[in-house]
Amino acid sequence: MTKPVMITGLLLLFFSSLVKAEEPLVAPKPAEPVKEIDFRDPIPFGLSPVEYGLGEHSDSASRLDQELAARTRKLNYEPQWGYLRDVLKALQISESSQLMVFSKTALNPRIINPENPRVVYFNDDVYVGWVPGAEKMEFAAVDPLKGTIFYELAVKASNEPRFIRSERCLACHGGASSLRIPGLLVRSFLTDQHGRPISGYSQISHDKPLEKRWGGWYVTGTHADMTHLGNLFNRDAIEEAKTNPALRSNLKHIDQFVDTSKYLNPHSDLVAHLILDHQVHGHNLITRASMEQQLGLRSDVEQQLVRYLLFLDEAPLTGPLQGTTDYQTSFEQSGKRDARGRSLKDFDLQTKLFRHRLSYLIYTDSFKKMPSAARRRILKNIYAFLTAPAAELEPSWDVDPDAFPVQERQAILQIVTETLDNLPEFWTVQK
Repeated sequence: MTKPVMITGLLLLFFSSLVKAEEPLVAPKPAEPVKEIDFRDPIPFGLSPVEYGLGEHSDSASRLDQELAARTRKLNYEPQWGYLRDVLKALQISESSQLMVFSKTALNPRIINPENPRVVYFNDDVYVGWVPGAEKMEFAAVDPLKGTIFYELAVKASNEPRFIRSERCLACHGGASSLRIPGLLVRSFLTDQHGRPISGYSQISHDKPLEKRWGGWYVTGTHADMTHLGNLFNRDAIEEAKTNPALRSNLKHIDQFVDTSKYLNPHSDLVAHLILDHQVHGHNLITRASMEQQLGLRSDVEQQLVRYLLFLDEAPLTGPLQGTTDYQTSFEQSGKRDARGRSLKDFDLQTKLFRHRLSYLIYTDSFKKMPSAARRRILKNIYAFLTAPAAELEPSWDVDPDAFPVQERQAILQIVTETLDNLPEFWTVQK
């Protein structure tokens, strides 16, 4: 259960305007009252000003489609992969982000199974799904104000390939597991030999212990004595894993389960799994906070988001953890760095995911372009945590001061000061 942050008061914004002396003064229109709701309540994201499904979009997939429509970009077609490789290149998604999922918990359940898994590729803002034998590719791109937008792209060769909006995804991607907004999902379900779910968890994040993650997924990489549910399918293997939790763990190859020549590479990298688990729930929290602000609603989502961005409830790791591709290196190289070479994308992978525990999601469009009042409150509370005396952490934040030392908090302050655009005036670093 996510722990609440104790926050005192709300920011009050005052506006003034100059008027000519001869002009009559007009009483300002009173602000619309904020309606308090529960974090689990649905919100009317179809209404103005969000108007999900309407208007222009600024997500990565939409921008690529606009280039295709204007014929300023062309996608190359390959007989085996269709448009897959060129789409990944156009969206700046690394092929090493590839993750294989064989549970029938997504589109194309008829052809998805342990011998023919679906693959997911992703970067900080957009997700691509592809299945050998499917007629369409799937896309989920995060729009800064409207949430996750879903698209499909036909696999067959075309003179004018185009992204088509898909609303059918909301049947799953608009429920409780995605925080009642058009969001993203990572699930963990043990399956039978055909990939049919047996039991598991509908919402995975970095707060979930590793032993509960990755059911229905292939996982390549090493993780010492830690265990997980990846690579397990059929009831016999699941039963054996009850007495041998390390069954099919620490695998560097999965060729014994699937013909990996059907895919761009033979990996389902453990480090990429860890990033997906963190990123998806973080995107959903950001979207929910943004929509509540736009719609005049208020739950405790901002407090939850602050805790999540700071990894305050992260499940501990007992590493070392290591993947099987260059994903870790490419991910770190994409991070913004301060004058001392430090980045929020620097991994730890020993006892925690990152060396500096403030999420890189603060650099994404979905966070940068969220309503300014909400963004300001969130940054103010992150700043309050990073600058709080150690004695205040335990009673106010329910955090052991020794578990989040002042040296790490100071490093985060400096990194953000030097790398994040449009910082509020209160964000300062004492020399």
